[in-house]
Amino acid sequence: MADNKDISILIVDDNEMTRETLRVILRSEHYNVIGEAADGDAAYEMAIKLRPNIILLDVVMPKVSGLEALKNIKLVMPEVLIMMVTANTDQGTVAEAVQAGISGYIIKPFNAKKVLDAVEQVGGKIRLKRQASA
Repeated sequence: MADNKDISILIVDDNEMTRETLRVILRSEHYNVIGEAADGDAAYEMAIKLRPNIILLDVVMPKVSGLEALKNIKLVMPEVLIMMVTANTDQGTVAEAVQAGISGYIIKPFNAKKVLDAVEQVGGKIRLKRQASA
């Protein structure tokens, strides 16, 4: 089993239950969950402060939407890999997220396998990049 402690993750969702579920799933595979935020503003501030490898970002949130947060974070941290976590499969939203530079999509309702498969794919990209620059 891969050691995932070297992959840091920030979870952003306005639903506390969703954040908790994601945290438990990720920690079960030893991912390093370094923070959680409940809205796009907090996501931006935490991303800058904590510099995670991966951000799991909900699309629909109060104040600042996930799409807006995605664009703001990518402006200052183009290297961070952001995955949208959402029940919204609207083509316009998906296209906008892809255009803004997401690295993956997790559709709600999700199960542990879906989350871990998606995060593992993105984590693999991070490891490849690290090996290439080592």
